[in-house]
Amino acid sequence: MNDEREEPLKAQPDMPPAPPIDDRTPPAEARADIFFAAVKTTRMPMIVTDPARKDNPIIFCNAAFERMTGYCQSEIVGHNCRFLQGPETDSAAIDQVRDAIARREEIAVEVLNYRKNGSTFWNALFVSPVFGDDGDLLYYFGSQLDISRRKEAEEALHQAQKMEAVGKLTGGIAHDFNNLLQVILGYVDMLENRTEKDNRSARRAIEAIGTAADRGAKLTQQLLAFARKQELRDRLLNLNTLISDFAPVVERNLDDGIKVKHDLTEDLWNCRVDPVQCEMALLNILTNAGEAMHEGGTVTIATGNTVSRDDAPLANGLAAGEYVCLTITDEGDGIDASAVDRIFDPFFSTKEMGKGTGLGLSMVYGFLRQSGGCVQAENVDGGGARFSLYFPRAQGIVESGHVAVRRSGGDGEHILMVEDQAEVAELGRAILEDIGFSVTHVSSASAAFDMLKKSDDFALLFTDIVMPGGMNGVELAREVRRMRPALPILLTTGYSDRALDEESRAFDLVRKPYRRADLLAKLNILLEGPNGIT
Repeated sequence: MNDEREEPLKAQPDMPPAPPIDDRTPPAEARADIFFAAVKTTRMPMIVTDPARKDNPIIFCNAAFERMTGYCQSEIVGHNCRFLQGPETDSAAIDQVRDAIARREEIAVEVLNYRKNGSTFWNALFVSPVFGDDGDLLYYFGSQLDISRRKEAEEALHQAQKMEAVGKLTGGIAHDFNNLLQVILGYVDMLENRTEKDNRSARRAIEAIGTAADRGAKLTQQLLAFARKQELRDRLLNLNTLISDFAPVVERNLDDGIKVKHDLTEDLWNCRVDPVQCEMALLNILTNAGEAMHEGGTVTIATGNTVSRDDAPLANGLAAGEYVCLTITDEGDGIDASAVDRIFDPFFSTKEMGKGTGLGLSMVYGFLRQSGGCVQAENVDGGGARFSLYFPRAQGIVESGHVAVRRSGGDGEHILMVEDQAEVAELGRAILEDIGFSVTHVSSASAAFDMLKKSDDFALLFTDIVMPGGMNGVELAREVRRMRPALPILLTTGYSDRALDEESRAFDLVRKPYRRADLLAKLNILLEGPNGIT
């Protein structure tokens, strides 16, 4: 350590001498004027109240406080701060302020206040007592800050976390429910196959069970789509058919006083789209339309072919090309002018507090963008609103909903089935053996891989995707493809996520709950090639 003392700093030759402290300090009156001017002009809202007067009124407010509240000086001075409170102001927060003032203590609190125009804002309020030299209470000084944006961000984050938690719960329930439905539908098909055709009462009962289970399967698909756990595998379809098939669901979800009118173009082009997501988008918009028509009315669902050009785009951001247009027009109050540009924003809602999440239309927007199109909202002359959904035109022939299979069963081929759920495995074995296949079942992907290394007797690998252990069905399929490139592989699942969806696209897939005919059709294609189906 250097123990030499440092030389004191010396004034530089060109540095003027510092004036005495007393010469730089303004007198008390000047200091008060400077402080008052600073408080008056600062951008932070500030007020002063006088506890010596009845009801502790405001005796001073700065311009920032006027701008924040919308009131002018004459409407503020002389009144207690409670004029800013309203129906949604938290009474507990106000009680905290009241108790602190009674005890002559400082307090910091966040409270919802109301502007003059009736709109709300979140106010971060800090109140401090001002005492004189003799210890007497002179004033209360309040500084404030509009923290509405921060509160909105916190609420949006909370809402997103809540939706994520609900999505995880929903996805898990739907996955388990799909396995239950798989067992129900599988045994329904087996019963139907073994019941005499002239036993009408038994066949009616079987049909009723199958119909109810099919409806349950469709519901789980919608739940999984909501939870973002449903793979988006689009297919070629005609929107007219989708709308007609979905009509019963629409009618059940709209109030009795609302009628649905269809105006469908006969020669409508085909498009490639995920039908479940499209139905959810349609239902979201129709639900909003129904809520907008308080006294009933008519919702018109129309389809048409249209062309977007570079010099005249159909909607903002829509590329030039041919599109299938689906419009939903209501006779409600229309969309508020201030909301038209924000209606598809996440968490934006024109409904009352607690009446909606603000995610419905944003999900519609995201789905259309993902499909290569877009959605547009506008008001209609004479009242009402119109939502226009644009889907890119797709070439090709729509696949038939029913596939005719050349053969009615297996020819004794040996199938290795991988399924960890005992009930589903028992059903799968029963179906496969009932249609003429030989089955070996294992409950894990690693056990299946070991078995395939020991034997080349298997004609096909049929494996679930989601399984416990160190290897899932997709990883098993990739390893088997490298080891046995010629072995057909069929995946099945009632649940998925984005990573598994992308990895599974290289393999054939049958979704749970599958029907006997669906499974047989897939097996025929894989075991015999395209000629297995006529």
